[in-house]
Amino acid sequence: MNRNTTLLLAGLTFILQFYLSEFMTIGSIRPDFLLIFVIYVSFQYGSFIGVIAGFSLGLLGDLSDGSMFGLAPLTKSITGFLVGKLQGQHSRMNPLYFHATWIGIIFFHFVFYIYFRFQTLYETSSEQFFLTWLFSAVYTLALLGLMQIVKPIGEIRPLE
Repeated sequence: MNRNTTLLLAGLTFILQFYLSEFMTIGSIRPDFLLIFVIYVSFQYGSFIGVIAGFSLGLLGDLSDGSMFGLAPLTKSITGFLVGKLQGQHSRMNPLYFHATWIGIIFFHFVFYIYFRFQTLYETSSEQFFLTWLFSAVYTLALLGLMQIVKPIGEIRPLE
């Protein structure tokens, strides 16, 4: 995948996030297509490009959404960095540990994102906060699981 294709897919992902996530929102829980794209880019290109993709798409998402400006670029950049460190590790690591690690990174992403976005929910009802965190992460992971049909994460090879 070259740079132009990646930029085109980033634009399509942003459009998908902007238009489709409103229809797929359940309560206050919505899928994060931008995060899915950052994960795939980080596996393909590594940490540096993952951070750039996470920051850029997070900034675009915050500019279009208008809530908690700066939160999405921060959390998506950290996620892009951590997932990028797993680049090329699928063949070296135990597959169970490999997949558990990137799934754990996604849960880690949503802990911080949901905590700062719904901080009053954490202060008023910790059970509701926990459910919001869990369902947000599982909703995005379910869509990421569907993406595994098209392009499995284990088959992504780093560009050399």
